[in-house]
Amino acid sequence: MTLTTPLLCILISTILVFNTSVANEKPSNDTPPAEREFSESFYNEISNRIYLRFRSEILPEIRELSLLSRKVRKKNIQLKGKKFEKLIVGRVEWIELDNPKVRFKARVDTGAQTNSMHAENIKEKQIQGESYVEFTTKDFSGNKHTLLKKVIKKSKVKGTSGISGNRYVIRLNVLFGDRSIETNVNLNDRSNLRHKFLVGRNLLIGDYIVDVSQSRVLGGKQ
Repeated sequence: MTLTTPLLCILISTILVFNTSVANEKPSNDTPPAEREFSESFYNEISNRIYLRFRSEILPEIRELSLLSRKVRKKNIQLKGKKFEKLIVGRVEWIELDNPKVRFKARVDTGAQTNSMHAENIKEKQIQGESYVEFTTKDFSGNKHTLLKKVIKKSKVKGTSGISGNRYVIRLNVLFGDRSIETNVNLNDRSNLRHKFLVGRNLLIGDYIVDVSQSRVLGGKQ
């Protein structure tokens, strides 16, 4: 679930109010020992659960909003004084890797923070003291391609199933419409998914508007 800024404010306020109420309602010294021990244990358990939920789900959303805001401001500064028009893209668009040439019919997903590409048989390698990954991917026609790319980082990502896992993140040059873009892409086994490439917000932000009623707006192979 993606949290909006107002909702984040409400949740944070709720946590603060709850913690204040817990502090005010803790049993006094006059409370029987057994009842006081149960009450303190109960309050501690609830507080811990709220803290863990905040740290694992709400805090990452706050950081993401801050990051996206900085990216937008940076792009606005770069584009100041230049004539630039946002492009409309559909729910599905063609995207092509620059090296090697691998073409995908990609799903455009504004709910995904980062681009994701199908990868199987992933093997991490050390080359001259740096981490690389060798993996196999499939293009739109089902042809397999083996790639070797430098690892930028490992990122914890929550999939559509709701389960979080660590993924390798690499940097790729892609052709999206008539624009050549360098962007981060995380690697994930998408064997059971129709589209082997997913375009996320890190590629779209500041440059594109998504119209889900359309498809293949940027043109390309039909």
